[in-house]
Amino acid sequence: MIDDISGIVAQKILDAGIIQSEDHDIYYYGLQLMVSTIIKAFGLIFIAVMFKKVIEAVIFLTAFGFMRINAGGLHLDTYMKCFIATAASMMLIIWAGSSIPSYLSFYIISVALAISFLLIIRYAPVDNPNRTLSKREHGIYRKRSIYAITIQIIIIVTAYFINIKLYRYCSIASLSVLFESLTLLPLASCYRQK
Repeated sequence: MIDDISGIVAQKILDAGIIQSEDHDIYYYGLQLMVSTIIKAFGLIFIAVMFKKVIEAVIFLTAFGFMRINAGGLHLDTYMKCFIATAASMMLIIWAGSSIPSYLSFYIISVALAISFLLIIRYAPVDNPNRTLSKREHGIYRKRSIYAITIQIIIIVTAYFINIKLYRYCSIASLSVLFESLTLLPLASCYRQK
């Protein structure tokens, strides 16, 4: 479905003379990303609404997505596998983050963010199997990944200390960042290559 929609739209803008024929594949790929992201976001928000966890889902999507855009990570071979894995991960992280008792939250948040920071420093960015980064792009995304994790650490820790009652949301955010950081590990790329 995503490929069909992207193909039809790319062909229509080519036929309309908006793009050149040599740019067709680039627009097709961009449209695939855009359509799949929109469908995934609506699907994940729908699941969150069903479970009455919209705020938590928005926190997960923001924390996870902000790192994902900059650092990359594991890519599954179909959109459906990606959606199912993301939805399951989102619900698991929301459940885990909401289950952490307040007296342990600072330690869990600290450890999750410290591990995430180390993984980002060591492995980010990870190439996308559909598009390999040039050396220049690798340097740019590396800096962006480090900035992104630093900004998230500052936001999460500040929110935690400003209002301790936000500990569940901070836990969800830190576990979301940790989850994305774990997708950078070489083990994740070994899975992708099988």
